[in-house]
Amino acid sequence: MPGAVPDRVRLWAWWGLTRLVLVVLLLTAESGSITDLNYYRASLDDLGAEGVGGTLAEYPVPAFLALAAPYALMAAIGATGEYRLLLIVLLLLLDAAFHRALLRRGSVPAAWMWVAAAPALGAVTYARFDLLPGVLVGLALLRLVDAPRRAAVLAVLATGLKYSPALMLPALAAPAATRLRVVVGGAVAGIGLVAVSIAVGGWDRIVSPLSYQGDRGLQVESVAATPAMVRWALAPDGHRVFFAPSLAWEVDGPGTDALIVVSTVVTVLLVVVLGGLWLLAWLRLPDPRTGLPAVVWLTLGAIAAFVVSGKVLSPQYLLWLLPAACAGLALLEGRDRQRLLRWSTVLLVATALTHVVFPHGYLELLDHSGWSIVVVAVLAVRNVLLVGLCAWALVAALQAVRRVPRRPRGRVASPAS
Repeated sequence: MPGAVPDRVRLWAWWGLTRLVLVVLLLTAESGSITDLNYYRASLDDLGAEGVGGTLAEYPVPAFLALAAPYALMAAIGATGEYRLLLIVLLLLLDAAFHRALLRRGSVPAAWMWVAAAPALGAVTYARFDLLPGVLVGLALLRLVDAPRRAAVLAVLATGLKYSPALMLPALAAPAATRLRVVVGGAVAGIGLVAVSIAVGGWDRIVSPLSYQGDRGLQVESVAATPAMVRWALAPDGHRVFFAPSLAWEVDGPGTDALIVVSTVVTVLLVVVLGGLWLLAWLRLPDPRTGLPAVVWLTLGAIAAFVVSGKVLSPQYLLWLLPAACAGLALLEGRDRQRLLRWSTVLLVATALTHVVFPHGYLELLDHSGWSIVVVAVLAVRNVLLVGLCAWALVAALQAVRRVPRRPRGRVASPAS
């Protein structure tokens, strides 16, 4: 109608307003979230003494390089004190670029979802670098149909930053018509990243993030820790919440060893389930366009399975799911989009509850008080929602794969790349 504000303009206005609020929060009420940015800078300050092997060793080498490059730029102009500000600006630009990519797809629901996603999570969105691998996963999904090789490279780059995005690679390679291009493109990118990683940090630096994760205890926010945290909230004398060498808050006490074992068993079971789904997808999906619903749900299910089954779950892990969900909304149509929109709405609720817990209620998880039971209850509801989202995504993936007719034997026509 005449005089109406176009959706694109309105979306950019809301994006700008919400991001301005988040930056203000990061510098004021949620400034506690900035500790990781301080940690990045302090670690890079000691790079000369520690070397690459001892600097940010819990992260893969590509992640180290992504964090070190802005630091080197600021060091060159003698302004390392502004390193944190530069990182925030770069993450804002990345956020804007993904918003633009969704708008170019012409999907208003996807763009609105992304506008809402960052405020739901809070200032931690720009206080961790997990936004980068999360957005790369989303972009990989967006490019699968028209540029499968590029999609594979984007997914491999995301894997280089955080190993968990590797879980999307089998889904990207499932459609038969583009499988060779995805596998070859991903393999070339992967070999390149490994070569760079070995050249920069040596073999030990490739496995150090895995060793770091393996040595960690039960983080207070993880799904596996929920029973222990409930018991701690009701009777704090039985359990201990402490700051671990992993630089995270963990819980220890009666039953926590068993909870870690349960976490491991659940992880193995989910890997078996995912393996079956991936195999079925490889056998049935003819091309990426026909298989898009299956690929999207397999990606969301695999990442959600990693998030809920592990003994570690930090607030920024939601950034691994949110961009993928937005990309799925931009790709799917009809009933598939409606189903994903419902799933994404629940994800937003879980994200908002995460924001309530961290940073606003986090002290109540560390030092017992009268409010601890309330915050633990919010955390428990959040974890139940995440488990439900994981199960929902895996079931949806199975249904999406099974409704694709079996591929006839012989060559499948390859769409234009």
